[in-house]
Amino acid sequence: MDSQAHNSLGCPLCGQPLAATPSGVACVNNHSFDRARQGYLNLLPVQNKRSRAPGDDAAMVNNRRNFLQLGHYQALSDAINHQLLSHLKSGESVNILDSGCGEGYYSTRLQQALEQQLSPLISAIDISKPAIRAACQRSKMIQWLVASSRQIPLLPASQDAILCLFAPTSRDSFASTLKPGGLLLVATTGEDHLIELRELIYPEVKRRFFDPTDSLQPAFEPIETQQVQYRFKLDNNQTILQLLAMTPHQWRTDEAARLRLQQIEQLELTLDVRLQLYRNSNDQSPRADATL
Repeated sequence: MDSQAHNSLGCPLCGQPLAATPSGVACVNNHSFDRARQGYLNLLPVQNKRSRAPGDDAAMVNNRRNFLQLGHYQALSDAINHQLLSHLKSGESVNILDSGCGEGYYSTRLQQALEQQLSPLISAIDISKPAIRAACQRSKMIQWLVASSRQIPLLPASQDAILCLFAPTSRDSFASTLKPGGLLLVATTGEDHLIELRELIYPEVKRRFFDPTDSLQPAFEPIETQQVQYRFKLDNNQTILQLLAMTPHQWRTDEAARLRLQQIEQLELTLDVRLQLYRNSNDQSPRADATL
C-alpha cells in the first residue's frame, strides 16, 4: 500500500493523524501501531473491546468466503457498485470507507469497479481479526483495519462515502467521518430475504425488515432506495450448510432443524436486499476528536 493510503488515518488513542513508519504507523504523541505480516493494522484498543475476540469467528468467516466466491451474491455486489458510482464524478480521487467489511468480498469488488473510472482509496474496517486477515488475501490495494464503527480511526471529514452492508450503523461516527455532503450507502435484508431457508428452520417466520432512516436522522438525508430481489439455486448440501453458517441464523437453529437441512441437496432461494442511500447533512466544522 502506498504511503498516501495513511493520509486519513487517525490515532485511536488521541485522534492525531497517523503517519507511516518502517514498521507501521505512529502519531506525534508517540502512539505506534505495527503492521501485521498479513498487511493489516490493528487500531482497536484493548479497552474498546467488548470481548476477548469480538466479531465473527474464523469458522463463520471461512464459510462466508467460500459461499460468496460461488457468485450467488455477485448481482447484489454489482448493484451496490452501480448505485455508488452513479453518484460519484468520474476522474476524481475518492476516499471510501467500508464499515463492517467482513472478509472483504464487497470491498474488493467495489475497488475493482471504481478504479475503472475513479482514483479510489478504500479503507475497510471490521472488529473481527479473522475477517480482516481473510480480507488481506483478497486485495493489497485496500487499507484493511481491525477497528470499530463506533470509534472509526479515520480523520474527521476525510471520507467521500461510507458503505455499511449488513452491519450496525453508527450515526455520529459516520457523520463526523464523512465530508459534508458525503454519501452513506446502507444495505439491509428485506422481508423475503432467504425466506425459504427461514421457513425450514423456524416454526414461525416473521416477515419484517429494518429501516435505518429514523436512527440516522437528523445527520443524514435520504436520497434514494433500491430493492434488489432475485432468485438463485443451491445444488448441493455443503453449500446450503455454508449459507446457514455464514448468517446469524446459525445461532438460532435448533438441532431438529439442522438435521432437516442436512438431508436437503437442492434449495431455491430468494435474495431480497434494500439499498438505501443517504447524504451527510452534518455541516459542523470537524473536531480533532470527532471520530474517536
